Amino acid sequence: MDIKSIAREVFFRGPVEVVCQPRIIRPLCAAAFYKHSKGCPNLGIKAGCPPRASLFTGVFEPEVYVVAVKFDLAEYVAKKRLEHSNWTQRALENPRHWQGACETRCRVYPDYVSVTNAEAMGVNLTDTLRNVGIILEWPPRKAVYQVSLLAKPKKCPQSG
Repeated sequence: MDIKSIAREVFFRGPVEVVCQPRIIRPLCAAAFYKHSKGCPNLGIKAGCPPRASLFTGVFEPEVYVVAVKFDLAEYVAKKRLEHSNWTQRALENPRHWQGACETRCRVYPDYVSVTNAEAMGVNLTDTLRNVGIILEWPPRKAVYQVSLLAKPKKCPQSG
């Protein structure tokens, strides 16, 4: 199967009000998931992961834009099932097989940076995306989204 044949749609929305809920979102990194009983193995290790990652609202200006690539997971799974009829549903939906095909395409926006670890910074992406009309499905069955937030870093006060 040619993964490029799977439907994708790119969204650029905003400005959006970011929903920052670090006490709710950041602990999700420690939640157990398949083959990771202690949560994400990057937790507490990578600089962009909790607790080392800074809070979004402390680093970025409030004006934020969403860039999201919608990937048709249902179409992908149906085509993959034809190739691998003996695979489990979990194997068919494994993100390692399709994530590389969903790279978020962010144009160059002067003074903005692409933030791909917003949840580690306390952002509730489900609610933030809902604010711009993108509804995430949990667990995803029809479509998945790869999301970046375009944000301006806050200016540091000048010393002196």
